[in-house]
Amino acid sequence: MRKQLLTLAVSSGLILVSSVARAGWEEGVQALKAKDYSTAAKEFQQVVDQQPEWAPGQRMLGQVLIKLNRTDEALTHLRKAYDLAPGDAPTQFALGQAYVQAKRYADGASILSKVDSGKLPAGQKSTLDQLLAVALSKSGQSDAATAALRRAAAASPNDADVQYQYGVAALNAGDLSAAIGALEKSVSVAAGTENRRALVQALMQQGRRSQGATKTQSYGRAAQVAGQLARSESNFDNHLMEAGAALGAKQYDTALAAAERASRANSSDWLPYYYKGQAHTQKRQFSSAESELRKALNNASSSADKATVWSQLGFVFEKTRSYDEAIAAYTQAGNSAAAERVRVNKDTAAYNTSVEAENRELEALRAEQEALENQLKNLPGAAEPPNLR
Repeated sequence: MRKQLLTLAVSSGLILVSSVARAGWEEGVQALKAKDYSTAAKEFQQVVDQQPEWAPGQRMLGQVLIKLNRTDEALTHLRKAYDLAPGDAPTQFALGQAYVQAKRYADGASILSKVDSGKLPAGQKSTLDQLLAVALSKSGQSDAATAALRRAAAASPNDADVQYQYGVAALNAGDLSAAIGALEKSVSVAAGTENRRALVQALMQQGRRSQGATKTQSYGRAAQVAGQLARSESNFDNHLMEAGAALGAKQYDTALAAAERASRANSSDWLPYYYKGQAHTQKRQFSSAESELRKALNNASSSADKATVWSQLGFVFEKTRSYDEAIAAYTQAGNSAAAERVRVNKDTAAYNTSVEAENRELEALRAEQEALENQLKNLPGAAEPPNLR
C-alpha cells in the first residue's frame, strides 16, 4: 500500500516539476526511491523552503516525514498541501493515510471519504477503501466501514488479505452469508491461520443458527477446515477447535481423537475432557462419559464452567436412570427444573416398579390358584357324581 502511495505521489509531482524546475526535487525523488528517507527529507525541505505554496512539495515532504515517524511535522506539511490543493486526490489520500497512522481516525475518515477514487490508479482504489474502512471502524462507524471493505473486496477478489478483512467485518456485523463467502475466497487464495480460524468460526455460527441438513453441513465444513489447520499447525487451540466443530457435525470419533490431542497439549484445561464427555455421551458410552466429565470438573475453575459440566453429568446420570445422582448433579448446575423433572421420573419409575411387582404377585397367585384347583380335581371323590336314573 505504501509503495503504491509513493508511486502515485512521485508521478503526480513529476508532471508538475517538468515545467517548473526546483532545486532538490529530483534528488529527493531519487533518495525516496532508495529509501534514504533522511536525505529525501532534506531535499524536499529545500523544495518547500524555495516554494512553500507548491502543494506537491509539501505533500512529498509530509510523506517522507511520516516514514521517519515525525508524525506531527508530517501532518503540518500534508495539511498545508491539502489547503493548497483541496480537490487533489493524491493529496487527500496522503493526508488521510497520515491521519490514520497518527490514530486520528475521525479526521482520516473525513478526508478519505472525499477522495474521488476515479482519479487514483486502479491499484490504489482497493487501498483507499481499506484505509477508509480502518478510519471508519476506529471512529465508531462500523456499518460504513463494512461497506468500504465490501467495495475493496469486490475490487480485489484475489487478494486474500482484503477478503479476510471483509469477511471478519461481515462476521462481526452478523452477515454470515457474506462472511463465509469472503472467507472461503480468502482461504482458497492463501490458506493461513487467521483466515481459516475465522472461516471455522463463521461456519460454526451458521451451524448453531440452522436446523437439519444445513446445520450438519455447516459443522461438517467447519470440521474439515479445522482439521486441515490442526494438521498443518498442531497446537491446543487448533485441536480444540476441530473437536468442537466435529461434535456439531456429529463426527464423534473425530471429535474424540481431536479432543484427546488437545488434552495432551494442555492437560490442565477442562474443555477437551468436556468435549470427550459429550462425544462419549452421544455414543452411549456413559461410563466413559462420566469419567471424562469428572476430569473436566476437576480442571474447571469458574462457577459457570463447573455448572456446564455438572449439567452434562446430570444428563448422563439421567440416561442411566441413576436418579439420585442426576438430581444432585442438576442441583449443582443450578438447573432446578431438570432436577425436579428427574424427581418426577424417579417417582414414576418407583410407581411403575411397584405396579410391575404387584402384577407379578397377582400372576403368581393366579398360577398358584390354578395349580390348587387342578390338585383338587384329582383328589378321590372329587369327580362329578353319576347321573342316577
